[in-house]
Amino acid sequence: MATGARRAAVALGLALVVALPACSWGAEEPGLFSTPVPTPTSPSTGPTVDPTPVAAPEATDPRLPVVGEAVWTTADGLDVTVRFAVHAVRRTGTATVLDWSVTPLVGPGARAGEPLPSGTDLALDRSLPGQQDLALLDPGAERVYRPLAGVSPDRPSRCLCTPLIAVLPRLRFGETRLLQLAFPVLPAATTRVDVALPNLAVVPGVPVTPVGQAPVARTPTDLTRPAPERTAATGARLHALTGTTGDLQSVVVDRVVASGGLTSVEWTLTSVDDQDTRTRAVAPLSRPTPGGVRVTTAIPASGPRLEVRGRPPTSTGVLWTTTRVAGRTAYECLCSGLGLWSRGLREAGGSARLTTQVGPLPAGTERVDVALPDLEPFTDVPVERVADAAVLPTVDGPAATWTYDPSTPPSGWTTSAWPTPLPAEVQGGGFASEPGRVVAALPRS
Repeated sequence: MATGARRAAVALGLALVVALPACSWGAEEPGLFSTPVPTPTSPSTGPTVDPTPVAAPEATDPRLPVVGEAVWTTADGLDVTVRFAVHAVRRTGTATVLDWSVTPLVGPGARAGEPLPSGTDLALDRSLPGQQDLALLDPGAERVYRPLAGVSPDRPSRCLCTPLIAVLPRLRFGETRLLQLAFPVLPAATTRVDVALPNLAVVPGVPVTPVGQAPVARTPTDLTRPAPERTAATGARLHALTGTTGDLQSVVVDRVVASGGLTSVEWTLTSVDDQDTRTRAVAPLSRPTPGGVRVTTAIPASGPRLEVRGRPPTSTGVLWTTTRVAGRTAYECLCSGLGLWSRGLREAGGSARLTTQVGPLPAGTERVDVALPDLEPFTDVPVERVADAAVLPTVDGPAATWTYDPSTPPSGWTTSAWPTPLPAEVQGGGFASEPGRVVAALPRS
């Protein structure tokens, strides 16, 4: 597209940015993008309607506790909107188990009870052992706990969990699937943790339930209800990527959410026009990292920095967590990392909803400026305050347990199975994970 024509289209592109569904591209490895499977169409009738009847999805069991939830739309070009929810953090004798769920809500042409389209990517994969990019945070102790990973040399990436490869084929629109992920045993003094899922604000202050107990809901929750309308906190800012054919992107800050231990910046990156996938342009996504420091997060969304006006002014940037790779200290970003899950960004109108976890804000902060590389700052962005999760009543936990079998790994449960069985404690010796530290800055080499 000629420069003049490109600029003439910018106003229209920006007007569409907030209204467009979230779908995006992965710039991690140009040329490795998979192609989404299109919906079959007919020239006269449009999308093909499959008349095959499907089983009615199960309603949310009223006993199921929900301590936090969020809605997110996939960025793989398939535009599947799901609700993630956190239900409990339960102790066992050899692990800490996170109970969470996925509820597919809507997708183009999808009917209630139908499975997700092939190729749906929930952006939950982790590049390091443990398979799933979830974490338990203890901000007060500056500690992070990552999933338990197999200690066997031939299967180091196995997690003590419901693996996504087994879960995804069981997900159906309009039905909640309960999942589990095991973490190391928490210190006895730790009574609450923040739960961090990729691309979402943290769920703060989730109570840790004692061994042998499981929380239950005080009031029922319908996790299959429609997604709420979302209004961004700011307008869009346009950015022309340098060193490319002139590709245009825009950034919108959706919201800034402050909890007791940290602050979550939710923001959306949108491609205004088709992108040149031969390049690895990252601005305004990432800030430079010090030379010689190993960062394991591919293309981290470390760009946002919050500025608080005052005397003196204060600022806070992205948080990192320590890990070990080949015996050496490395760092994972507490932020989104662009990969193949965001491949829709290569197309005009493709969007990726990202989240960057930054440090805590001073008490009483109601508005902040959000600064990103190569953009004019977003000023006077309102701050939402989120309280710790409520303590719920508990009942005796289930006597049933499950054992990981590679040939038939656990694929999750419907909500009527709550409280769900826990991993058999005899498996604890086959998995390990070393706690890491939460740091506000990468070291200088």
